Amino acid sequence: MKHIVYVSQATKAFSTDELAKLLEHSRDHNLDDEITGLLVYRYNDDYERGNFLQVLEGSQEALDDVWNRISNDPKHHTIIVLEEGAQDARMFGDWSMGFRNVDENDLAKFPGFSELGSDEFWQNANKKALPNALTTLRSFYDGL
Repeated sequence: MKHIVYVSQATKAFSTDELAKLLEHSRDHNLDDEITGLLVYRYNDDYERGNFLQVLEGSQEALDDVWNRISNDPKHHTIIVLEEGAQDARMFGDWSMGFRNVDENDLAKFPGFSELGSDEFWQNANKKALPNALTTLRSFYDGL
């Protein structure tokens, strides 16, 4: 079982309805491809940008297919892989795609992620200086 964690910038602010449609579409594809994971969205008012933080897990072939779709999706840009690896079992097995729409308070206890969307965050992401991306996402899964 493989996993990948990435962050990206949304091309626009997403409404609750648009996020619900995006999630429904992702869940349908993920069920077919046996992909599980978690998607976090945050709109940073200070920088006027939306951001996605996501973990996906599945077979290498399935991840390659979904990564191709994600990489070519016009809903976002500046896609940076923060972490990838392998594990024996699914970490997000109950969710074809879990979801959290978060704000700075939800991220406050996660070093490096509390300012998701800021210029400093993107500088750190580009330098691969954001440790514990998977742990951060797991905490949202474990807390729900």
